[in-house]
Amino acid sequence: MKFRALMIENAAMREFLNVVLSLSRFSKTCVLRLTKRKVYFIISEDDTGPRRPLVWCELPVSFYFKEYNIVGVNEVQNEIYLELSTILLARCCAVLKQDVKHFKIKLTSKETPCLTLDMELMSGELLSRQCVHDIPVDVISRKHWGDYAEPSFSEFHASIQMPNLKSIKSIVEKMKNMSQCLVVQANKSGELTLEIKTNIIKLSAHFSHLNVHSFAGGQSTSEAVEESEVVSSTIDIKKFLTFLSGMQLNNCQAICNIVQEKMVKLSMEQPGMLMLQIFLTELSI
Repeated sequence: MKFRALMIENAAMREFLNVVLSLSRFSKTCVLRLTKRKVYFIISEDDTGPRRPLVWCELPVSFYFKEYNIVGVNEVQNEIYLELSTILLARCCAVLKQDVKHFKIKLTSKETPCLTLDMELMSGELLSRQCVHDIPVDVISRKHWGDYAEPSFSEFHASIQMPNLKSIKSIVEKMKNMSQCLVVQANKSGELTLEIKTNIIKLSAHFSHLNVHSFAGGQSTSEAVEESEVVSSTIDIKKFLTFLSGMQLNNCQAICNIVQEKMVKLSMEQPGMLMLQIFLTELSI
């Protein structure tokens, strides 16, 4: 297996750094899936059962890389799966905040397989210096690729535009101090509600006049849900806050998709640059 890529555009480097920094806030490790047309970052839920996706991030090769060469298992399955430290990757890529002439990424064999990051920094008009980082990786064998298959969720009971993430972050931070559970609700009138309930307090924040992309109603045995045409799911408030705090991405449209009493999928997209999905499953209370 071989992999080598070259990045020279400053805009691409900045976006790549923002993505890596954001992902590092979700998990200490991730799986990097390399294909011919896209680079994927995959973070799974921390549980002992079958792997469930928590974060699925797609980066198109055409936007980020000037040169991109990959030789996978074979011509049919021309892919490479690597597990690595998300935090270490973020620390190494922090160099991209400086004036970088080029950024090379390649799969190398040192004492162990490594993802080598090679950056040329401009120190002046005529001077430059090289910065190289080796990040140890575990190569995932083909028999385990199915554990990181692309999630497929298309039938949501509600899909609604999210308000500005910064505008709800401070509210959710205060809610987190009172409850570990967050009820996310949406109705077909374009209202998104974030609510916590405890034995002492019930607190909710309402955001109205949001675009509704689709609304099928809740498939629940509760008549109250059907009559009010509200779809809801109860999720981990800390993971939701991580999404709000971690996604330092500009010009992204954020969508909240809800499966009644099962899950919330948060998605962000920059056309031609990024597709990111966060899967928050229903909490068992």
